[in-house]
Amino acid sequence: MAGVPNPRLQPLPGYNFSVNIVTTAFGVPVPLIGDNYFSKVSGISTTRNTNAVQAGAGNMTTYHLPTDISYSPLVLERGIVAGFSPLTLWCTTCMSMLMGGIQTATIIVYLIEPTTSAPAMAWAFYNAYPTKWTISDFDAQDSKYAFESIEFSYSYYTRIY
Repeated sequence: MAGVPNPRLQPLPGYNFSVNIVTTAFGVPVPLIGDNYFSKVSGISTTRNTNAVQAGAGNMTTYHLPTDISYSPLVLERGIVAGFSPLTLWCTTCMSMLMGGIQTATIIVYLIEPTTSAPAMAWAFYNAYPTKWTISDFDAQDSKYAFESIEFSYSYYTRIY
């Protein structure tokens, strides 16, 4: 039909997303149920690094040869809730070398189609573990909610659909 935009070509809003975190216990996937409510996801970024090489005697040409790929840390932010959740227990274990060390997880970030509420795109971050856990400042003169920010390192990520 003329004049009707193709819904697949419309940009997706960035406010409708979901996050799933799946750890493993004895080789069995264990999703962290109830811990997929975040207010912000950032750090989905890939950089192809290069090595500059001068060519010729006059050094008038520079070739940028590809080397490795680097990934930005994945950052998840949410409001702090009272009590312990599976995510906070996992982060506490990973951040304390006295409690068994690092246990990696797969983190999947879904961007949701607003009209159907179905995932439109998804990225999977493999062998992820928390490397930084920040609690927002507490300020009696400000009426903001308390937030926590969790930064994850991972081996690589792929867009899975």
